[in-house]
Amino acid sequence: MSFALKKRNRIIAKVKSKYWVRTHKFGIRVPKSVAEAKRLDEANSDTLWWDTICKEMKNVQIAFEEFEGDVSAIPPGYQEIRCHMIFDIKMGKNFRRKARMVADGHRTETRAALTYYSVVSRDSVRIALTIAALKDLSVLACDIQNAYLTGKCREKVWTRAGPESGSDAGKIMSVVRALYGLKSSGAAFRALLAETLYDLNYRPTKADPDVWLRPAVKPDGFEYYELVLCYVDDVLCMSHNAMKTMKGIQRSFKLKDDKIEEPNIYLGARLSKMTTANGTVCWSMSLEAYCKAAVKNVEQKLSEEGKRLRSKCDTPMRSAY
Repeated sequence: MSFALKKRNRIIAKVKSKYWVRTHKFGIRVPKSVAEAKRLDEANSDTLWWDTICKEMKNVQIAFEEFEGDVSAIPPGYQEIRCHMIFDIKMGKNFRRKARMVADGHRTETRAALTYYSVVSRDSVRIALTIAALKDLSVLACDIQNAYLTGKCREKVWTRAGPESGSDAGKIMSVVRALYGLKSSGAAFRALLAETLYDLNYRPTKADPDVWLRPAVKPDGFEYYELVLCYVDDVLCMSHNAMKTMKGIQRSFKLKDDKIEEPNIYLGARLSKMTTANGTVCWSMSLEAYCKAAVKNVEQKLSEEGKRLRSKCDTPMRSAY
């Protein structure tokens, strides 16, 4: 038990240090605060970071309710937390900037039973794509928008709004939805998604609880199992009529851009269709696009830095007298 706890602490420490030490992604500067994001926008003469902050705050505003009165009016049993923005860059859409409002859930005391969440493994994805090729099944994907916010907050917590909240900055807010960062948020969303899949007659497998099965029959009488794979808010479905399942999920959740389509990226890997020598249509997973994009942006950043240094060296030095 002590070994497991020590290993857990080491993993958490490495993840935390990785985020705070990393300054660039794909050769693009990543801010660590709202103030730094504004400074980067000014330096780059654009509003890319501020636009994504505004978009995120518009989506998460349903997670907060303003308390009437001051701190003394907060009901007993509520814990104070802090919230902040974390930033990232997505490869898929022209290096789209991404901002996420998260809570400092590590500061709260929460029962371990409320914090469980699992995700589908890469091996399960590979096996499922192989089954889809062998059984001639269609593959569709969807992305649930602001997934955690669909569930209710299981903890009693409050926070003070920050500068990203605009005119509400400084106000005392209670958290009423499963905000990212809270210990119970993952479990709250997973329970809600599981309830939806159960209503669609899917059941989790024993080997991987994030692979869901449902018996089905093709129009030609062939019996098989439809598959649904869940990686937090990214959902894959393998079926001869995958759209039916996706529409069932869409009735319970808001999908990003209302898109239900064949996947091109999943778990960071590029997915693409290919045809084998015997004419079988199957799927491949590749990290080639990710690596090429990273190398290209780093080369561009180094080139710009080299030009800046050469320009600095070519500038005549001023006399100290």
